[in-house]
Amino acid sequence: MQRFSWAAYLLFTIMALCGLLYLYELNQEQRDKYERLTRQINNLQTVYEDTVQELTEVNDENRELLQELNEAIYRIETVEQRNTQLESILLNQRQTYQNAVNLRGATMPVLTRSHFTAKQYERAWSRLGAAGLKGTGEALVKAEETYGVNSLVLSAIAYLESAGGKSKLAREKNNLFGLGAGGADPYSNALSFSSREQCINYAARLLSNRYLSRGSRMYRGETLTAVGPNYAADPLWAEKVSSHMSRIARAAIPSGV
Repeated sequence: MQRFSWAAYLLFTIMALCGLLYLYELNQEQRDKYERLTRQINNLQTVYEDTVQELTEVNDENRELLQELNEAIYRIETVEQRNTQLESILLNQRQTYQNAVNLRGATMPVLTRSHFTAKQYERAWSRLGAAGLKGTGEALVKAEETYGVNSLVLSAIAYLESAGGKSKLAREKNNLFGLGAGGADPYSNALSFSSREQCINYAARLLSNRYLSRGSRMYRGETLTAVGPNYAADPLWAEKVSSHMSRIARAAIPSGV
């Protein structure tokens, strides 16, 4: 009986050890599986992080490329706009020049842009010996920009009325356009200006608002021929201004346009 008990105990012990060994192996297998899964997850996490970093870098590069592209498009559009403006400037300058040298200044609309430059006017005054008008180029250009009165027309009127800047009114009153010089005492009646620039600005505004503005009682049309009868007593005034426009244009742009 005692032998049987020891045999049973031994059998139970063996079975228990076998069970423990099985559980150990099963646990080790689960642990190995868990470690493999953990490594796979870690690898996937690494791949994910690397991918995110690469995508971020690519996105940053794309953003920089997009910015560079937008800047390039802006530069191209700016250049195209500038070219369009230059084409318009050259067209206006060519039309004014051709009208002037072909003595069509008297019938040319006065409210047009010549786009002559201050430098060109200063060249003209130098070549024509009009020392009294030197330094007025910038004022002529600004008057055109402000009031829309063709600066070549303005320059020719000033040249005619001031005898190239040599008249007494021009020298002593900065009056280049004979403004107010009428009646029995033209000199006393003539307007005085603090500068030639002020006079040019005044004359451009006067022409624009009183002589070339539809509805004004002085308005007779848009050309020098229409302005002349109300502006000057000389019936040939418009033709004389036109002649000076031709001289100034040729002196301003000797090579032509």
